[in-house]
Amino acid sequence: MARGAETTPILPLLVWHELAAIEDLRRERAELQRRMALYPPHAHRRVVLEARLRELTHRLITAEATIGLKS
Repeated sequence: MARGAETTPILPLLVWHELAAIEDLRRERAELQRRMALYPPHAHRRVVLEARLRELTHRLITAEATIGLKS
């Protein structure tokens, strides 16, 4: 039986800049979600915020994948 690829654990001390940036992206994402909740579903401002949220989520996933972090 084949074994799955084993990954080495991430040492937080070596990627603390990246972890801080990821935490900032998560905070910004939560703030966008909070602001979106203030507008009705098809409001222009909400649509703009949704586009920003999609772009921010993409950046967050990319940053997490770069250091091998699973959310």
